[in-house]
Amino acid sequence: MQLINLDHSPYATRVRILIRKKKLEVEFVAPTLALKTPEFLARFPLGKIPLLALDNGQYLPESVAIMEYLEDCYPEQPFRPKAPLDAANSRVMASFTDTHLAPALLPYFKAMMLANFKFDQNEQQQLVRTVLEKLDRWLSCNIELDNHQLTLGDIILAPTFWWVDVTVGSDANSKITEGLHTLNQWWDWVRSDTEVQLGIDEMANAFAAFQQQQS
Repeated sequence: MQLINLDHSPYATRVRILIRKKKLEVEFVAPTLALKTPEFLARFPLGKIPLLALDNGQYLPESVAIMEYLEDCYPEQPFRPKAPLDAANSRVMASFTDTHLAPALLPYFKAMMLANFKFDQNEQQQLVRTVLEKLDRWLSCNIELDNHQLTLGDIILAPTFWWVDVTVGSDANSKITEGLHTLNQWWDWVRSDTEVQLGIDEMANAFAAFQQQQS
């Protein structure tokens, strides 16, 4: 199998982390077609990275679907909890990432890519802060780090959370997570995992290369 991947993408990064955690023989490759072109869309209808190239010639899109597929195919090293409540909490983390946190950060990504894109930065910063406060409260009520094992939810949240300080924090010249003690503790905890930190380092290096190209 191959993972069609971009190192700066938090969606591709979450899949790379899981592949490494499960010690799977999956090759990471860059796309050979330019994204969003007619040629790319003709081959990959959803037009998204990452894509898992299967041995039968099919391509599986959507990072969460890829991760669930790998969990089903390779259950020997599971990151989907067996206990129903733990499994549900893992899904909450994943869902919150993609339906709350990522959309709140989207204007910052658009501003990086589109020179003429403007938005109310103060209003958006407050929205991100509100989202993070919700996450902090939820973690406080549902996750005990002393007994917590790395799950798909942690792996999905971590790469997107890394972008918070890169986008909002650097733009506002302030620490957006100040005072969110449980969230900050979780962040320290999840980065102590070798494969998670490697994925974050790869994103950081790819983003630094992007900034050099823009300057």
